[in-house]
Amino acid sequence: MKKIVPDPPRFFPYLSISPDLTPEAARAEATSLMACLREVLDMYFDTNSEEQRHTLLNTCIYLNQLLYPLIRHETGAQP
Repeated sequence: MKKIVPDPPRFFPYLSISPDLTPEAARAEATSLMACLREVLDMYFDTNSEEQRHTLLNTCIYLNQLLYPLIRHETGAQP
């Protein structure tokens, strides 16, 4: 009997960037998101509540996921 091998995982971006967005505008948006990420991380390290820390850490993950396509667009990389 032949062993069933699953297909390898594929990258399906769930966030897409408008092709009309210029690299400069993508850089500006990425810079703004990075500043927000830094502020959220500052709050994370200043917070003692475990529940709030968990929420702030999740926020950092989401901000990072938003940054990824902007940075790739700004550098001209393909997804």
